[in-house]
This record gives sequence, C-alpha cells and structure tokens, in this order.
Amino acid sequence: MKAVDCARAALIDRLAQERFRLPSLVLMEDAGLSAWRLAAQRLWDGGRPAGTVVFLAGRGNNGGDALVMARQCLLDGHRAASVVMAGEPEADSPAGRHLAICEALGLQILRFPAEAARVEDLLARAAWLVDGLAGTGLTGAARPPLDALIRLVNASSGRVLAVDLPSGVGDAFRQGYPAVEAELTLTIGLPKLCLYLPLVRPFCGQIAVVPGVFPPELTEAPDIPGQMLDEEVLRDLLPLPRDAHKGRRGHLAVFAGAEGTTGAAWLASTAAARSRAGLTTLFLDRNLYAPALRRFQSVMVRPWDFDLPRGFQPGRYSALLVGPGWGLGAERAGWLGRLLALGLPGVLDADGITLLGGLPAPRLSGRWVLTPHPGEFARLAGLQVPELLADPLPPLLSWSARLEAVILLKGHCSYVASPDGRYWILDGMNPALATGGSGDVLAGIIGGLAAGGLTPLAAARLGALLHARAGELAYRERGYFLAEDLLPYVSLLVKDRRDA
Repeated sequence: MKAVDCARAALIDRLAQERFRLPSLVLMEDAGLSAWRLAAQRLWDGGRPAGTVVFLAGRGNNGGDALVMARQCLLDGHRAASVVMAGEPEADSPAGRHLAICEALGLQILRFPAEAARVEDLLARAAWLVDGLAGTGLTGAARPPLDALIRLVNASSGRVLAVDLPSGVGDAFRQGYPAVEAELTLTIGLPKLCLYLPLVRPFCGQIAVVPGVFPPELTEAPDIPGQMLDEEVLRDLLPLPRDAHKGRRGHLAVFAGAEGTTGAAWLASTAAARSRAGLTTLFLDRNLYAPALRRFQSVMVRPWDFDLPRGFQPGRYSALLVGPGWGLGAERAGWLGRLLALGLPGVLDADGITLLGGLPAPRLSGRWVLTPHPGEFARLAGLQVPELLADPLPPLLSWSARLEAVILLKGHCSYVASPDGRYWILDGMNPALATGGSGDVLAGIIGGLAAGGLTPLAAARLGALLHARAGELAYRERGYFLAEDLLPYVSLLVKDRRDA
C-alpha cells in the first residue's frame, strides 16, 4: 500500500473532485461512513459503543468526517452522542451542511471555547472521544484555542479515536507540539507519512486505513514513491529447488566480532545461516578464534591476522556481511576499503557503518545495504539525533542516493530507502525487539538473503519484515526475550510458502 505526505493527500482529494467528478460532499460522506463502520468492527464487534460518545469537529474536512460519524452514531440508535465544535464552518461548505444535519437531528452541540466549562465537564464524563479537530491542513504547532482543547481531550479518561490524523500532527510536527493521544487512528484512503514519524507514532495508537474513498488510479499512482512494508514483499522469498544443495544456496562471508563482542558475530552469522544461506563463514581475529570454536557449530570460523585471511578467496562467496561488533581500529578501516572493492553485494552494520564514514567519498554502486540505528546514521550524515528523528526521510533518501546504497534505518518505525528515491516504511512498535543483539540478528538475516541471491533492496525489505514478524512471534510466545530467542522464528518464517 502506498503512503503519502499531507500535500499528496490534498492533491488526491482535489483530483478526485476535478478528474473523477466526485463532489467534496460525497467524499466526506464516504469517508465518515466508512470510518464509522471500521471503528464499529474494530472496537465494538460491529455493534454500538457503550457510554457517552463525544465527536470533536473542526471547521475543515476532518471536522466534516467527524460530523458524518456523529450523525450515523445517532441513526444507529446511540442517543448518548454529542458534538463539540472548535470553529464554525461556512454554512454552504460540506462540513457546514453536515453540521446543519446534526443540528436538525437534535444532537447536542457545544462550542469551544465559548462553552468551555460545559465542554470540559462533557469530556470528563465521556466514554469515547472521536477526534476530528484538525487534519492534514495543519502547519506548525496547534494554536489557541485548539491547543487547549487538545489538552482537555488528553486529560479525559475516555478512549480516543482519531479521524485521519490525531489533531496536532502534521508533516512539520516537532518535539513539544501538542497532539491528541489516540488509541486508534483511522486514516482516510492511504497511510500518511507523518503518522510514522518517530516523534509522532506514539500518539497514534493502532493505525487502520479506511478504504474505498478515493479512486484506485489516485491511491495506486506509480509516481508515489512511498509504500508501507507489508506481507507483499514475501513474494520475493521464492521456493528453493527441491534438489538444491548448500553450494546453490549461497555462501556468506562475515567479518564481525572483537574482544568483548564475539556475541555479535555469533548472532549475525547464525541468523544468516538460518536465513537460507547454504554456507556461512565467519572471519574472526586469531586471538579470539580458539575460544570461539566451541560456540560455533553450523557456522565455519576462520582465523584472521589482519592480513589476507586464510581461506578467504572472494570467488567462493556470494555476499559479505561486515561490521557487527567488529571494532573501529585502523586495520579494520583498511580492510573495509578492500572488501568494498571486491564487487560483491553485502551488508554494512554497526562498526562497518562508522568506518565507512571515514573513507573518502565512498560510492557503493548499488550493491550494499546499510543497517544503521539513528545514532549511527546521524554520525554518518553529520546530524544530531533529535534533528534526524524529527524528519528522517529527507536525509535518508539523500544519503542513499549519495552512497548508491540501500539504507535501512532501524527504529520503532523503520525506513528502507532506495537510491532511486523510493522508500518503504515498516510499522514496528514492538519494544521487545529493543534488546541488545537484535540488530545483529537483522543484519544476519539480510546477509543470508543477499547470499541466497536476492537483490540488496529485496533483501533489505524482506529482512526487515521477517525480523519484525519474528519479534512479534517471540513476544507472543515468550514475553520479553533475548536476541538469540529470535533465531528459531527466523527459520520458521523463511520456510517456503508452498510448505507453510
């Protein structure tokens, strides 16, 4: 499914009216009714809410959507419904017409801030609050009196449902801006990019897309560069031939581990071996080689003296993984340059990314995937972490094109950026994955998939999804887990679809 910024969402709305002759009143009706039905399915088992429901409406299209929902709530037989208006729509506007319908039906309608005391009392007693105060048209921080009403919503003990966006959220959202804290966000037509900004995502609760409002020609337009990362990418996981042997399944060379961080090397290389790579070889510092042998069973380990590693013949390998727990010594930097020059595809993680930043004008020719967390990417790009987290996509896309590499920025929402300007968003929100070694497992999964023949972009997208799904399964069955607990679930998830 495509994902759009607020400007593209507004363009889709305008083109639906101009090109497809869908009046704004019809679009508002479809959005509000579809959102109400979806809310009923997800929250009330297809029935009606219990207790008082308060619909909060602004003067724009989001407010009109909320007014349609209020009307339908009443017509569905739920009498304990009220409307709070923040701003007065023009009488002949679509929102104004829906407001007139609500008034004619006898819905209680309060104005804020004119009736602030009554509104505060109503919100304090509400079981449900439906937020339609502001939408994609908001720029900057919510201003008075909207910011005061947002604070009243957040102070209520009622459960909050946001229409399209939690009010206060937008593409220019920054730390400290007031925003509604929703349990569920029903976004109209397509996911909005701002919902997945690292600073915004915690305000949104669960996110569900309200379908069927806009023509597919607009929502599936090929010039929309952003997409949600979902199960569609599993089609890249093709079945292995029944007669496949280990040599045909790819051979990954792993350069990882240093004193005190051999666990990272074990996690990454074992994850690769579980991700359908037929062979995985770890090159480890000689002084760590003997003690590590007892732990590594399905991964071959070769000693390395910062010279040409014994047994390292580039032609034997189909991909490289460089960086997990590798260290930052000068000899590592020299070897990184040599490895990048081999012409093999690969994955750069952790220390490998930091070392890359010290190389003169590196260009990776579309063969590599970088898997930084925000701190590592901020160092590479010369940014402060808060600056990056406020709006990750512009620098991410810029550096992906500059390096000619796929970049997977890890986080509670992860981003995959391609050098051609396309990008994918993975809605993670699983704090159980925030554990030491989890990123090493992710790098290993992507490395194993790349060794098996997937393109860097396909390996990054699929690896990110498999890692997230493994985390969901592990949490469901084990609660909070260790990184090594992910490994059996990786094996299950890369099982051929024909055998699943």
